[in-house]
Amino acid sequence: MDRTLYLNESKGLRIYRDGPSIWIREDRKAGRRIPARLVGRVVIIGNIRLEAGAITLFTDRNIPVTFINYRGDSVAVAMPYNEKFPRHYEEQKIFLETEENAQRFKRWLRAKRKDMQFQVISRLSKKLSRKYAFEGFREIDYRKMIQQFITCNEEQWQVALGISSSLFRELTVGCLIKADLDPHMGVLHRRHNFSLALDLCYILEPETEMQSIQFVKFSREKGYLIKEHGKWRVTKDGMKDIIHRFENRKKHVQDIVERLIDDIFEIMRELRR
Repeated sequence: MDRTLYLNESKGLRIYRDGPSIWIREDRKAGRRIPARLVGRVVIIGNIRLEAGAITLFTDRNIPVTFINYRGDSVAVAMPYNEKFPRHYEEQKIFLETEENAQRFKRWLRAKRKDMQFQVISRLSKKLSRKYAFEGFREIDYRKMIQQFITCNEEQWQVALGISSSLFRELTVGCLIKADLDPHMGVLHRRHNFSLALDLCYILEPETEMQSIQFVKFSREKGYLIKEHGKWRVTKDGMKDIIHRFENRKKHVQDIVERLIDDIFEIMRELRR
């Protein structure tokens, strides 16, 4: 299954492992049992009391568990442990063998990113999309256009963008693991943790920004962003709104990620010829 299990911080919430399932208990509510076989991804938000066995229940099934908070920080990722390299690890090395190969991969990244940027421009402004379709546009043009649609201060924007980015990164890491690719062997973000996932998220960033723009547009009237102890954070309802927007587009985004992974395999074949 490819459903995402979201565990959101709540008073009295406790998570236990119960054989091949997790048992969720919450004060004054009936418990729920969720079989691991029905879950494809796990995102834990905030401070939750849970058994370590509840985490390994999923990592044993090759499902990473992502931890985020309400300030937009990606706190940690629990990964499946395997002393062996992913099946395509040696093939991936071809991207780093020569500078020419690395540049080939970077050109592909930038071309795909530009396609995503144009899609976002088309959704935000038909007038600008017609202009850019005729004249073309640069990264700086895209950045100036995006700034026009950000209706909050920089700190609020980084909180909203950080949470959306974590969700996109979690989805991407899961797809790479299932494809038996090493998520840490990227090119543009070389020598960073999850560098290949970050490379693909570089392509997906315009979609991440689009969802964040939609969120902050309504957050003021809904009170989804609040300042607590001198720092901005989203409320629980705000987190639900971000997740809802992400889930509405998840199938579309996942299809894009799968096509990007197909492209990676095709480029590897081309470079081996």
